[in-house]
Amino acid sequence: MRMLLILAALAFAPAAHAQTLSDLAWLKGCWRTQGAETEITEVWLAPPMPALLGYSYTTRDGEVRGWEQTRIELIDDVPHFIAMPNGSGPVRFRSVDTTDVIHTGGQPDGFALFENPEHDYPQRVMYMRLGNRLIAQISGAGGTDRVTFEYRRISCGVALRP
Repeated sequence: MRMLLILAALAFAPAAHAQTLSDLAWLKGCWRTQGAETEITEVWLAPPMPALLGYSYTTRDGEVRGWEQTRIELIDDVPHFIAMPNGSGPVRFRSVDTTDVIHTGGQPDGFALFENPEHDYPQRVMYMRLGNRLIAQISGAGGTDRVTFEYRRISCGVALRP
């Protein structure tokens, strides 16, 4: 319920846009979510280049079942989330609302929303950080068919480092 209230508050907050990639540096790190049978690991790096680089992989029964390369880069001075699931061609999502606020009693440490209304699914990609938790959400237009992933920060072991 608390998560729904936070998401609702953010939905009605005035829009603010990240001006630089450093506005999204709160994504940096290693994150993991574990379900009954699957585990998803997502890693974000901020190297000294004009993009945040990310990758994720899903394991089940000890085997990799899916993977994705991602990046966030500035295109025409606006952050774009670019996803390449399982090595497919890039799909671009434009930043439509990014709010970076200080964590105080449930307010997110960072929030980013990207949209691509031309894509079949998802049409929206959202990230929100709450301390050592990273909430990722994909959905259709207007937030329909929402799928939420709740990650916990993990130590970036040697195997996860570039």
